[in-house]
Amino acid sequence: MNTSTRRHGSSNHAGRWLPALLAALAALGPCGPAAAQKQGGTLTVGLELDIAGFDPLKVGVYDTSGFMVAAALFDTLTGRDAQGNAVPRLALSWTHAEDYKTWTFKLRPGVKFHDGSPFNAQAVKWNFDRQKDPANKCRCAFYIAFINSVEVVDDLTVVYHLKDPSMMLPEIMAPPSSNNVVLSPSAVAARGDDYNRNPSGTGPYVLKSWTGDRIVVERNPNYWNAGHPHLDRIVFKPLPDAQSRFASLQSGEADLVWDDEYDYDNILKAKADKRLVVHTHVGSGAQVYALNTKVAPFDDLRVRQAIVMAIDRKKMSQAVTGGLAKPAVNPYGDGSWVKCSDDGALAYDPAKARQLLKAYGKPVAFKGIFTATPRGRAIGQVLQQFWKQVGATMEIEQVDQPSIVPRAFQRQFQLIPWRIIDLADPDPQMYANFHTGSPVALAGNAIPELDRMLERARVTPDVRSRTADYCEAGRLINQQALWFWTFQNTYYAIAKAKVKGLPPLHSGVIDVSDAWLE
Repeated sequence: MNTSTRRHGSSNHAGRWLPALLAALAALGPCGPAAAQKQGGTLTVGLELDIAGFDPLKVGVYDTSGFMVAAALFDTLTGRDAQGNAVPRLALSWTHAEDYKTWTFKLRPGVKFHDGSPFNAQAVKWNFDRQKDPANKCRCAFYIAFINSVEVVDDLTVVYHLKDPSMMLPEIMAPPSSNNVVLSPSAVAARGDDYNRNPSGTGPYVLKSWTGDRIVVERNPNYWNAGHPHLDRIVFKPLPDAQSRFASLQSGEADLVWDDEYDYDNILKAKADKRLVVHTHVGSGAQVYALNTKVAPFDDLRVRQAIVMAIDRKKMSQAVTGGLAKPAVNPYGDGSWVKCSDDGALAYDPAKARQLLKAYGKPVAFKGIFTATPRGRAIGQVLQQFWKQVGATMEIEQVDQPSIVPRAFQRQFQLIPWRIIDLADPDPQMYANFHTGSPVALAGNAIPELDRMLERARVTPDVRSRTADYCEAGRLINQQALWFWTFQNTYYAIAKAKVKGLPPLHSGVIDVSDAWLE
């Protein structure tokens, strides 16, 4: 057995854990010194979306806003520091078998849930078993399919038995996703359906109230990490409109808001305002669109390639993000350890695109799904013009954001937006998005060669071999034009200058669980 409290570097380890499809945070363990940190005060956070709840059986997976609140209410077994290293949280240490298929975690003693019940190995196993139980039909179960079972050795020792080797399991277990956070079994039993909006975890903050869409959490006086958290309370307020979020920051109604490059005017204004600080994180992954290869016209390779070759990503970035967004040419991005000298991307070539559509020999018309927001329409109109210039017609269908996921899973689309989120390891998403038979393989592809690459990469410990497989997989996906990438993932948060203690914005999630006010 090898002691593994140090980082299993993402450059030479595999893993598979697909957390939330729309958002993942690599939580920072609040275990460092607090020499300059001040206690007290209230922090108000402007969220992007309303929160559906925190019971995995009810909500399946957390979205970005859910992750942000979950980081305050719950703990995970591990966390990640600013460099991405796995660090202790509810688990003090961990060891692995030589084949990386068995991991043993030693748990922190003396920890209690908010309802006063003890945190222990039995609670860890109960959470896993509840999600995995087929009778519960939890959408979250797919994301832990790589774990065969969780075994209790004693109150403070738990063993994970995996189907395949996972060299990065501690890093993969860090985000406060619905799979990773530990719920109080006794609170779930006592509260039943009410638990979804009345959760109990071991986190640094306890739910005080949830009125309408406003969530108030207050400092946990019995938190296991002495001296933490720093704030008296945090108020989370959904503000779906970007301009309203920024206005709330300027007016003093909010102290910190989530944002992205599509609101580039707000970001530029904030950078010029000495009262504000713009926090930025360059992540792995990309903003993408999936093409349904099972329906016309995208069942023809020539059409798919033409659609991709008609896109001028630099012009698109300038039009919708003021040039802030960096074009993507593969599913990995600058924030990933996968670096490809040749990604096989189809270059912008409208003349070639017209030739391909002419060879297709039939009119090309299709419907693209976009969010029912001004942003969604702007993106759709830019793409619509690119494709019109090469002889293809797209009808824009705008839908509410929550309906995109079910439309995707039910394959009720021709072209649909998606995202490959920022994770420590590419395996969870690459396997889910592109392996034959996966419910998340939205293109509907069945390519044995691609399957072999993804299967080999997820169980190979050598970084060079894994990189070679992932680069070859990316080239094949590009050449087959199964999906296309628009921009790399860069995440933003805008805060008042007095807000301190924010970790990197992994997956665009703002973890304020250890923040403090200057």
